[in-house]
Amino acid sequence: IPAFVMVRGNMAEPHGMNFEGMKRRGYSPELIAKLRNAYKTVYMRGLKIEDALAQLEADAAEAPEVKLFVDSIRASTRGSVR
Repeated sequence: IPAFVMVRGNMAEPHGMNFEGMKRRGYSPELIAKLRNAYKTVYMRGLKIEDALAQLEADAAEAPEVKLFVDSIRASTRGSVR
């Protein structure tokens, strides 16, 4: 499961990100918007995973949290829920 992503079901499926937890931890609205865009790029735009991650590399330089999201997907040895 990638960083910040929530899943549900017996066959785990992504069910959004933990935005409420991000707000409680003091994440800025701009950072939350970047993470929301990252989630949409990976899960909702119909791109191959490598193409989606390549698009996110630009935002990853500006926001370490987006880099953490991208790195957690890349570091998976068993694949990622999609």
